[in-house]
Amino acid sequence: MAPVQLESNQLVPAGGGPASAPAPPAPGAVTAAASPGYRLSTLIDFLLHRTYAELTVLADLLPRKTDMERKIEIVQFASRTRQLFVRLLALVKWANNAGKVEKCAMISSFLDQQAILFVDTADRLASLARDALVHARLPSFAIPYAIDVLTTGSYPRLPTCIRDKIIPPDPITKSEKQTTLHQLNQILRHRLVTTDLPPQLANLTVANGRVKFRVEGEFEATLTVMGDDPDIPWRLLKLEILVEDKETGDGRALVHSMQINFIHQLVQSRLFADEKPLQDMYSCLHSFCLALQLEVLHSQTLMLIRERWGDLVQVERYHAGKCLSLSVWNQQVLGRKTGTASVHKVTIKIDETDVSKPLQISHEPPLPACDSKLMERAMKIDHLSIEKLLIDSVHARSHQKLQELKAILKSYNVNDNSFIETALPTLVIPILEPCGRSECLHVFVDLHSGMFQLMLYGVDQLTLDDIEKSVNDDMKRIIPWLQQLKFWLGQQRCKQSIKHLPTVSSETLQLANYASHPVGNLSKHKLFIKLTRLPQYYIVVEMFDVPGNPTELEYKYHFLSVSYAEGDDSPATALLLQQFKPNIEELVLDTKSGKQMKSGVKRKLSGDPCSIEPKKPKRSGEMCAFNKVLAHIVAMCDTNMPFIGLRMELSNMDIPHQGVQVEGDGFSHAIRLLKIPPCKGVNEETQKALDRSLLDCTFRLQGRNNRTWVAELVFANCPLNSTSSREQGPTRHVYLTYENQLSEPVGGRKVVEMFLNDWNSIARLYECVLEFARSLPDIPNHLNVFSEVRIYNYRKLILCYGTTKGSSISIQWNSILQKFHISLGTVGPNSGCSNCHNTILHQLQEMFNKTPNVVQLLQVLFDTQAPLNAINKLPTVPMLGLTQRTNTAYQCFSILPQSPTHIRLAFRNMYCIDIYCRSRGVVAIRDGAYSLFDNSKIVEGFYPAPGLKTFLNMFVDSNQDARRRSVNEDDNPPSPIGGDMMDSLISQLQPQQPPQQPQQQPFAKQAGASGAYPLTSPPTSYHNTVTPSPSMMHTQSPGNLHAASSPSGALRAPSPASFGPTPSPSSLGITMGQTANFASPHGTIDPSSPYTMMSPSQRAGNWPGSPQVSGPSPAARMPGMSPANPSLHSPVPDASHSPRAGTSSQAMPTSMPPPRKLPQRSWAASIPTILTHSALNILLLPSPTPGLVPGLAGSYLCSPLERFLGSVIMRRHLQRIIQQETLQLINSSEPGVIMFKTEALKCRVALNPKTNQTLQLKVTPENTGQWKSEELQVLEKFFETRVAGPPFKANTLIAFTKLLGAPTHILRDCVHIMKLELFPDQASQLKWSVQFCLTIPPSAPPIAPPGTPAVVLKSKMLFFLQLTQKTTVPQEAVSIIVPIIYDMASGTTQQADIPRQQNSSVAAPMMVSNILKRFAELNSPRPGECTIFAAVRDLMVNLTLPPGGRP
Repeated sequence: MAPVQLESNQLVPAGGGPASAPAPPAPGAVTAAASPGYRLSTLIDFLLHRTYAELTVLADLLPRKTDMERKIEIVQFASRTRQLFVRLLALVKWANNAGKVEKCAMISSFLDQQAILFVDTADRLASLARDALVHARLPSFAIPYAIDVLTTGSYPRLPTCIRDKIIPPDPITKSEKQTTLHQLNQILRHRLVTTDLPPQLANLTVANGRVKFRVEGEFEATLTVMGDDPDIPWRLLKLEILVEDKETGDGRALVHSMQINFIHQLVQSRLFADEKPLQDMYSCLHSFCLALQLEVLHSQTLMLIRERWGDLVQVERYHAGKCLSLSVWNQQVLGRKTGTASVHKVTIKIDETDVSKPLQISHEPPLPACDSKLMERAMKIDHLSIEKLLIDSVHARSHQKLQELKAILKSYNVNDNSFIETALPTLVIPILEPCGRSECLHVFVDLHSGMFQLMLYGVDQLTLDDIEKSVNDDMKRIIPWLQQLKFWLGQQRCKQSIKHLPTVSSETLQLANYASHPVGNLSKHKLFIKLTRLPQYYIVVEMFDVPGNPTELEYKYHFLSVSYAEGDDSPATALLLQQFKPNIEELVLDTKSGKQMKSGVKRKLSGDPCSIEPKKPKRSGEMCAFNKVLAHIVAMCDTNMPFIGLRMELSNMDIPHQGVQVEGDGFSHAIRLLKIPPCKGVNEETQKALDRSLLDCTFRLQGRNNRTWVAELVFANCPLNSTSSREQGPTRHVYLTYENQLSEPVGGRKVVEMFLNDWNSIARLYECVLEFARSLPDIPNHLNVFSEVRIYNYRKLILCYGTTKGSSISIQWNSILQKFHISLGTVGPNSGCSNCHNTILHQLQEMFNKTPNVVQLLQVLFDTQAPLNAINKLPTVPMLGLTQRTNTAYQCFSILPQSPTHIRLAFRNMYCIDIYCRSRGVVAIRDGAYSLFDNSKIVEGFYPAPGLKTFLNMFVDSNQDARRRSVNEDDNPPSPIGGDMMDSLISQLQPQQPPQQPQQQPFAKQAGASGAYPLTSPPTSYHNTVTPSPSMMHTQSPGNLHAASSPSGALRAPSPASFGPTPSPSSLGITMGQTANFASPHGTIDPSSPYTMMSPSQRAGNWPGSPQVSGPSPAARMPGMSPANPSLHSPVPDASHSPRAGTSSQAMPTSMPPPRKLPQRSWAASIPTILTHSALNILLLPSPTPGLVPGLAGSYLCSPLERFLGSVIMRRHLQRIIQQETLQLINSSEPGVIMFKTEALKCRVALNPKTNQTLQLKVTPENTGQWKSEELQVLEKFFETRVAGPPFKANTLIAFTKLLGAPTHILRDCVHIMKLELFPDQASQLKWSVQFCLTIPPSAPPIAPPGTPAVVLKSKMLFFLQLTQKTTVPQEAVSIIVPIIYDMASGTTQQADIPRQQNSSVAAPMMVSNILKRFAELNSPRPGECTIFAAVRDLMVNLTLPPGGRP
């Protein structure tokens, strides 16, 4: 026998644990001893199921019990369950401790059982051999069965008893079922006919062999019979209780399934035993359902008291299964002190005389016979809702109370129209007839307490509470309250009638003379209506009772005017009180009479507030509450009084007018002016022309608030024809709008003053337009093509100019500042861009205010548009790292306008370039560092730019007549102040005196001229009125707007510094005293200007903007050069002098003819150089560096002027660096050439003589055998493209000079690295490209601030390289910064051990360090040999970053 495994879930014997091994039982006791116990898991499941079942029963039964019963049941359940689980815990502990003994007992029992089996088997075998087998014989062989099996493979002779006992019989068919059920239905019908059936069970259904009895609201029982014998009893198949508690039952069944099973068995036993089984079944179920219904109503009552009604309903008596008595409207509970009051009770009981009846309802005292439907609802409980029963009961009683209150109202007013609504007990009382539904007083009866509750829209709750208290104490007290509410409602109707009008209503008015004025004698029921737009006027409404009709009011209207003390909060003083006529409805406004109202008199309008016929309150429309008379009076006062106020102000200011006119069939009013007063500052001729063109001037009011005045001006004979489609008719309409402040009366003096200011603006602009219109026939053709009049609406003149008419300028008169205001913009395709003239906007405005001439303004715009477009392309963004102070930002170019035609450019606060815009498409450029009057003096804060004259001459057109000047003219400059000009200059420098002579008319025709203006130069007033101002640069520099399209746009992104005013030299760290030697012909200095330097734009003769009077130019001493001969002075010759007149070269400076060689003079650049606009555009437009291969040039794209000034500033830095470093300076006789030498090299630095835009280095070795010519060329080219090129940083020069001072073998290795940088294509086998970092890049290890010189040369040499991985996709290229340190003593090249930033990767530096260490181990340096280049080349060959790894 296989061994039996002993598991941990032991079997617990029924008789307890095996304390001692039992004795071997008798053979007959084997089965009893081997009976198994119960598993512990099964026992725990039984306990849990029992506990859950008890919890379920408690959850169903506890909600219907009282609080104390629920607590008792819960405690009993907890005690029983605790005892069971304590026993289970003891059993588990015992089983855990008795495991070993149990195992031994089981083994012993198992062995005993085996022994018993062996003995029993032997005994049975012996008995079988001795008794049974003595006479045993073998049966005959089953030959037929064997043949069947062998031949057919089946056993068909199996005994049939097996089939009968195992295989079930076939089910009956569907037709047999239908037949059987049909017969059973017949039997049931016969049985019902022959049985005594109670009438309550008449609702029955026979179907499918069953009979279903249904009693609504009680139960439903399904019965059948088991045969056709009349003696066979009824069989109850299903029982369902129909009693439901929809309010407190939470949708669950009221009877538990165990209770239903018990009732099922009880009813079935009655059906078996009684003679009248169905009668007994009904009596049993009916009595149970009635008791259940009574219990449900009691539960609902308790919940109703607990949740909603509280003490308003009380349980007087409750007998389970018998009756339930409730009391409502208990006056003792409500706290009312009205004496003894009857208690209202509702009793629900079971009829003891006839148990078959439903629950019976009785009321005490009995309900009044007021409404049969209310009575019927209060006597039924079929809905099984105690709250609905109580509401039906108190509903009927509430209807009775309202009938009593209505009788009181009828006795007071025979024509009372109040009525009762039965849906909700409500008495609707009209207060003021005719009365809308929302204006009626609604009296409700609280169904819970039986007290009156009142509701009236608009009345505060405190008043309603007082009315309720009075009416509940005594119903007759409602009469005086209705009288008070009538007057209150009359006031509310008046307020609502004028709610849409600009008024403020109040019941009282604080007046200083209230007691002595007639207003104090008015009725106490009155309303003051203040006109908010006319605060000095009031409408007073007085209300009176109508005798014989308590629900009507009589209105009287008064007009009241008051006066207020200025600057004092004291009450107003009443002036005039006048009552409107009583027959106001008979007066009609005659709009054609033309009579106007006067102050204190009001027109009377016809109107009827409403018909006074008593009617039932309206439910829709509510128009009877609208007081048409009052609304019309207020509206007309509000409309007409502003015009009266305006008429009075016009009369006070002596402005003739036609008075208030009625327009639009009486729907609007207007005031027409006959003549407008003349304007100050406008000449008489202009005033007369403007008066002749003015056809009409009309004032009107518009807008919903009626505070907006519109003055319509109609003009004829407009002097200008604009391109706007709205300005093409014979007349022009101008609309001026004025908003009245809330603190000011409508139509006051301020409106007239604003109109006169606008009229002055129109006249001022009209004067300029008239002059412009007279000049249009004689205006030059190029100005006609250049500009057009886009809009002229008498208030603003907008001109569009430019080749595409994409720029616009707007001119209008500012009456507040008493000056013309100019604004610039862009239109059409250029919309959204910046206007190039924004730079000189302030100067243009000042010039136009001093000489308001539109033709002159257009000429200035024409002459300055192309130069400003070029100037605005210069970079103005501050940059870091340009000097040794790496943290200080310097602005590349600062644009400082001095006058409309004089622009000053400051380059990095060191060099200054003056640009003067002249006519005929040319500009004059000079070095602004020199004083205008003494070339030997330098402006403090600026430095002269050496070679500027030579550089500018490269851009001069070779065909200009101005080039025909000898070299001596440049060598010997004239005196800046001639003897004939001294007097005029001194007079200009002195404070200006009032002119004694009339000013010459600008742009006046010359005698004998053919109609053309002398526009070869601007007129006298072209420059003499403009001074710089802090506001001239308050807009963003237009140069930043070109950054996106510029190749160097990434370096010219706008910065916050470009949005502020451009600083003056003094604000940029340049100290300038008040007595600066940069004299200016402006005369008196403008104290508001931040610039202490003065512009030369006011010099006598307007030099250099105009060639009419010669300034400090060599041309002033040339014979024949005079203002009468402009062809000799203007850089653009006339057609009679040159076939190329009027054209300019657009080619690059390198394509121009070679310039003249001029001797270097320190003051040469102070003489203006004449350039065409195209040459200026080339000079200022960013372009590639000429003379350099595109691959060698840097990525920083800049203009030729920036390259020249940058090279000059780099040469200046180099001179200072040579003095600081260990370099030996060599004196040179060549101007502009710097020569120095190191231990091994002799260097020469000078500007490129071909372009003057780059610095070139010429290196000559002391020992020619150590250097190859190719290495020297690489060093020179590296200096030109990487050191002295853009962006022109001083620290790159410092680092490079340190490299030049290195030993020869080290410098040669560095040159080899430079070659790899300049010519990366020659080393295609390398994986990386290299760049020699002369300044520390931002991504380098934090050893020094970015921008610091990156070369340190002492006992060891430290420098930085940037390695960039060569890939086919440039965007994915990886760059790393490698700091390399070279030990001159040991000759080893390693990566400098510099701590990295915390967020940087250490993978790439570790790989670089390992490669350099491995190279140093494999290649030991020899004496005199440098390993820098070899180590770097090995690094560029072997360095491979892991995939996806970045430094």
